Amino acid sequence: MKVGILVEKDRCRRWLLHLAELLKTSQSEEVAYHLIKPSAAVSRELKTALQLEERVLGADPFSGMSKLDPSEFPQNTGKDTEFAFDLTMGGSEYGSSKIFEVRYNGACGEEALFSALMSKGTPLIEVIDRQAGTVAACGTASLEAARGLGGAMDAVYSRVAVLIKKVVEGSHAHGTPMKAEALQVVTQKQVLIRLLRETAVTLVRSVYRAFFYTSHWRVGWRFVDGEGVAGTRDLSGEPWHVLKSPHDTFFADPFPIETDGRFYLFFEALPHDTQKGVISMVQMTQDGPVGEASTVLEEPWHLSYPFVFERDGEFWMIPESSTNMEVVLYRAARFPDQWERHTVLLTGVEAADATIIEYEGRFWMFAVTRNGIGGYSDCLSLYYADDIFGPWHAHEQNPVLVNDRAARPAGRFFLQGGELWRPVQDCRNGYGAALAFARVDELSPTTFQQSVHETLTPGPLWPGRKLHTLNKAGDLEVIDGCTYHPKSELAAKMKAFFDR
Repeated sequence: MKVGILVEKDRCRRWLLHLAELLKTSQSEEVAYHLIKPSAAVSRELKTALQLEERVLGADPFSGMSKLDPSEFPQNTGKDTEFAFDLTMGGSEYGSSKIFEVRYNGACGEEALFSALMSKGTPLIEVIDRQAGTVAACGTASLEAARGLGGAMDAVYSRVAVLIKKVVEGSHAHGTPMKAEALQVVTQKQVLIRLLRETAVTLVRSVYRAFFYTSHWRVGWRFVDGEGVAGTRDLSGEPWHVLKSPHDTFFADPFPIETDGRFYLFFEALPHDTQKGVISMVQMTQDGPVGEASTVLEEPWHLSYPFVFERDGEFWMIPESSTNMEVVLYRAARFPDQWERHTVLLTGVEAADATIIEYEGRFWMFAVTRNGIGGYSDCLSLYYADDIFGPWHAHEQNPVLVNDRAARPAGRFFLQGGELWRPVQDCRNGYGAALAFARVDELSPTTFQQSVHETLTPGPLWPGRKLHTLNKAGDLEVIDGCTYHPKSELAAKMKAFFDR
């Protein structure tokens, strides 16, 4: 199969080579570019934004927004492709190929993406079947790892590539395209204001990091009757207590488990000086933790999100180990403090926050996956097996979801009124900024649908900047969140002064 890519001659950027490499891993044997004369030149405003940003943030030679010579893009003048994807401002033809065009908030082309990011943040990406007038694939990209405007455009393009691959492989969505928004023309003034803001933010962050630990997470716990947050869909009720951590270490991703009337809480512990997470544990009672937390699992690589469960009288754990490109099942050699590597469930995949549910006769694994480019929280992939030890099979439509506000797992599944629900991270305002509830409406080896309902954010009941995990075992309910955490006594006094 041949796939054609239509792009303007003055917009030959590095991300298009990534797109070609991604398509070559699917059913496509050849990717050919059709370079057309631009209907409009790259705007002075976009050029200025990227050039000034490079001076402020430094050049990134591997950025997907780097311009390349058109000769690096193999062209096909025969136009005998089965599919063609129009990445231009729209309306380009390519022989008899079936044409799909890419839209950002309903508008086509690089300038549309630039305008959307400058005015409204990450846009809705739609791949439109031009002949049918329907949506073939859609999604929103996570900007959590993006570095400036160029990084944000690169992150969006990385997910455009994923969506195009889904269309080529036949994994089509259906629906009515978003009505095109009026494309707002970006002015030089807006560009300069953004660059000044980015410069100011960079300076403020430098000062902040001198006095405060960045991304300092903390765990909240309480004992409650009933369903807790899953039932009320808010953080009210019994007050939340903070699990005390060492001053230079944060606690996150709490997973409780109850056995023989005792409660144990597992979580990620990350010392700020090493930036490498380990799995820690503490026994809990209604009066609080019993003793100090202790490390129960450590590897040469980063560990987090200790998905722990009991099955057939034994205890198991799947901690996140995405930096080692594995999903590994550990068995408790002696519960709760000794764990041993038991089975590799997946290998060669960058999968984070693997969460398993046994549902309707199968085991299902939900995880966010990444191929080394773009954000970490927008591509949901599913795997299924007849036995928890495998073999595990990839869902036919992986990634089944490209959505920065509903993909990443945020804790265990729960059943409510006969319906299957999953807490999810809403990352539209940054990694782990909020937590939402998604109902699984359809789940099979070939289909998946979910609908997102209430969203929770930090507030008076759980102050801080972020909220991204919810779990419950028996009456013990836990959450986590990010807070400002001073490095020294002087910084603590500064914080107290500004809090007044």
